[in-house]
Amino acid sequence: MWVRVPPLALIYTVKYFSQKRISQLDAKVTKQGDFERVVEVDVTAVELVPHFTAAYEKYQKGVKLEGFRKGKVPLGLIKKMYGDAIQGEVIDEVVQSVFKDVRTKEGLRPVAPAKLEDIQYDIDKGLQFRATVEVVPEIELKNYTGLSVEKEVYEVVDEDVSQALDDVRERMAVMEPVESGAEEGHYLVVDFQEVDSAGLPIIGKKFDDKMLVLNPDTNGALAAQLVGVKAGEKRHVELEAVDENGNAKENEHYEINVKEIKSKQLPELDDELAKDVGEFETLDALRADIRDHLRQQAETNSRRALQRKLIDELLKKNAFELPESMILNYLDAILETAKKEAVEEVNEEQLRNEYRPSAVWNLRWELAKDKLQELENITVTAEDKKAFVSKISKERGIPEKEILKSLKDAKTRSRVEDEMLEEKILDCLESAAKVKEKKITRKDIEKARQASMSS
Repeated sequence: MWVRVPPLALIYTVKYFSQKRISQLDAKVTKQGDFERVVEVDVTAVELVPHFTAAYEKYQKGVKLEGFRKGKVPLGLIKKMYGDAIQGEVIDEVVQSVFKDVRTKEGLRPVAPAKLEDIQYDIDKGLQFRATVEVVPEIELKNYTGLSVEKEVYEVVDEDVSQALDDVRERMAVMEPVESGAEEGHYLVVDFQEVDSAGLPIIGKKFDDKMLVLNPDTNGALAAQLVGVKAGEKRHVELEAVDENGNAKENEHYEINVKEIKSKQLPELDDELAKDVGEFETLDALRADIRDHLRQQAETNSRRALQRKLIDELLKKNAFELPESMILNYLDAILETAKKEAVEEVNEEQLRNEYRPSAVWNLRWELAKDKLQELENITVTAEDKKAFVSKISKERGIPEKEILKSLKDAKTRSRVEDEMLEEKILDCLESAAKVKEKKITRKDIEKARQASMSS
């Protein structure tokens, strides 16, 4: 007589009653659609005996029954009282264990838990079950050499260096108190108190110790009314206001208590500045160092942009679809991270829609990357790791032994090795690509930015 066992959800962590594995089984895997595989398994009754025996003995050791010492309840009584429950648990464990073995043997890469559609057990005929599992798609990369891409090469000019020096001066600026009246560009520390048209304070509308810069471009109306004010003075200001729809509404009134007025003093652009910044004797030496760093950064940015173009072109020439559950699982992980980091409630539907294109892109690249590694037999060697440690040590000024120490952490080491492997795969793509260089400058970037804003 056949006994139908209720369907079980397959899981990937298996606890075995017995260390014995199913050595003889009849397993058949067939393709169903692009992403599904149907697994049909037949386990003989003889193969199941050790598993049932181990389970009965395990229960025997822990069962307490009146009239028997613990662990001494006869197996026959154990089977009579708990046989159905034990049988169900053993079948559950065997199904999971067997499916895991079949999955490994057949090279199946599930993207979601398998769906168990039919389990049957007979004491004489053994165990049969059927499961459907969605798997990572098998892809082909026929067009990955000779990719035509354009590499933008940024030319560092004197204006870039001057801008970087201005940034250095800004970082090293000092704030000095101003005794005279406030002027454009001065920094004010103030208390804002919103008042009504009669000048009476509005409760809950006071804001203390706010930093305000008198800048006609950003707060022209307010700046105009505060020019000339001195520290310790109060001024009443009136500002135009609009509602949420941009329509004019009644003007707002504020009483502003000016606590401090400061001016930013930039250091002179000379050799002394260079010495204060670092180990530079002259301003020219600092300029040369800045130019060199800008070139290195430009090359890094250019290479990253080129790599993105290579991946885009590769995926364009090798189109393949993804299982929907694979995309949803990826989005679930993004959503989970967003919820942990968010200070406000996350709009799940909006986030999924926003990140879906990048999820698809990343997943397709991961599969293409795995295939490229296989096709080109790319690995991370000991020499690669040594070169990586040396490079990071030079770039960041960190002793090599400190970097090696950090790589003892399994997660850090795995992440770094993945990055190194991806870099080698991208190098392989680039070396086989048709790369055309195009020189660009600040003016080109500015023109592109203005065109983007006007369109």
